[in-house]
Amino acid sequence: MPTTSQILARTLYARGVRHAFGMPGGVVLPLLEAFREVGIDFVLVKHEGSAGFMADAYAQVNGTPGVCVATLGPGATNLVSGMAGALLDRAPVVAITGEAERTNVYTHQTLDQTALFKPVSKVSMTLTSGEAWREIPLALRHLEHGRRGPVHLNIPASVFSAGHTSSFDDRFEPLAIDPRLSLGTVAARLGRALRPMMLVGLGDMTPRLAQVVGQVAAARRIPVMSTYKAKGVPDENHEWYAGAFGLSTTVDALQQDLLSTCDLLVTVGLDPVELRPQWLPGWREDLPVIALDRAAPTDLTHPVDTLVVGDPALSLAALIGTEGASEWTPDDLADHWDRMAGLFREEITGMGPASAIAAIQAGLPDEHVVALDVGAHRITASHVWTCSEPNTLLQSNGFSSMGYGLPAAIAAKLARPDRTCVALTGDAGLWMTLGELALVAERGMDLVVVYLADGSLSLIEKKQQALGLPQTGVRFQNPDVMALAQAFGGQGESVSDLDALTASIEAAVARGGLCLIEAVIDPSPYTRQV
Repeated sequence: MPTTSQILARTLYARGVRHAFGMPGGVVLPLLEAFREVGIDFVLVKHEGSAGFMADAYAQVNGTPGVCVATLGPGATNLVSGMAGALLDRAPVVAITGEAERTNVYTHQTLDQTALFKPVSKVSMTLTSGEAWREIPLALRHLEHGRRGPVHLNIPASVFSAGHTSSFDDRFEPLAIDPRLSLGTVAARLGRALRPMMLVGLGDMTPRLAQVVGQVAAARRIPVMSTYKAKGVPDENHEWYAGAFGLSTTVDALQQDLLSTCDLLVTVGLDPVELRPQWLPGWREDLPVIALDRAAPTDLTHPVDTLVVGDPALSLAALIGTEGASEWTPDDLADHWDRMAGLFREEITGMGPASAIAAIQAGLPDEHVVALDVGAHRITASHVWTCSEPNTLLQSNGFSSMGYGLPAAIAAKLARPDRTCVALTGDAGLWMTLGELALVAERGMDLVVVYLADGSLSLIEKKQQALGLPQTGVRFQNPDVMALAQAFGGQGESVSDLDALTASIEAAVARGGLCLIEAVIDPSPYTRQV
């Protein structure tokens, strides 16, 4: 008779899961053994919060569910932030928590964990010894139903080892509705539009969609903007790519200026969870909108004239051969890019954030994955970094949680060992999850960690200044990078010159192992960039 742990492990393995992240306690040990039996590598993290972020990034890069595990009580509460990130960043993550047997007299480490996770999960349930064999597949159905998101399985100690005589071989895979059957209206409206534009969000970030978006944009001369998480859809070297949008007030003013001249808007997987209030909706009230999405976007704060629910790549592909091209010209986009480039032109003596980020990318091979942390550097990087494919610039955008960058980069390396993986963080964000550097050493991983050092919570300090408040509680002192790297078995270096930074990145990639690079920057250009 297979146990609950074995059924869960086999079900996850069948979905393509090969790694799980977490910190075990005594009650979850049967699950770790079941993982070992089927071939799921359990990655021991240094904090459960990191496990949630790793599972989130793993799901994005690997295209399979991410899995994180915590024990009861404080282990479960530490996992909540990671699950909130998965919910608001639309990541199909399975969070598994252990629980002591409930009694009316024993309360040590006991709290209602199912209730705790309900606000940060699509489904949160406690498995039972009699029905776990059926409860597991029913819960996992919610990972991909509608908008993607996490589910939480809470498992009492005795249920992990409970045996089951019944099985549930679930085939619940929704068939993709072919939206081409109802695209006549869309094709006709596009054919009449003189200045259409396309906005792409995180609803579908597949390479197939990136290719089709580029083809449609070229065939119909449609400028395309992407949200931060959708960078790479399309290839950002595409002649009709018009840049990213969503957080920078200065960049967004230019993006909205361009949008104000369009006469039809096509949204593809656009999810307001990525956008600041100035994008609700962010364009004029009478602009016609066609929405293409794999799930109905019920929270778009604008009337939708035509909604097509189904595979967005199929929808767009059906438009490639139809007639009609806009009045947009390449010069329109060239002028637009010139105005945006001016925001990131740094006329300072030292090394600014935008030039430092460009120097980092210049030192990397084409095949790379970079994970950003949260802070001013992330906003700048989302406009300076160029992505040729989706899911190569990872970030927490819907939740926007500091402490994401390093765990996400580690998970990306486990999912894509063939690629150079980099954590690009601010200094404060790195200190939040510093212990995970030990994991890099323990597993002999090749990982480049670069932190932009300015000794400040620059984004918060900027807001403090805007309010006319004195500087308080946002400055700190950084440790010695070389001693820090050595403590974790790596090599460290501090640089304050652009050429030296590119050379350091190139050397780190060639050398392998853990490389920790402190890039000392002048944060003053952030005022124009974010």
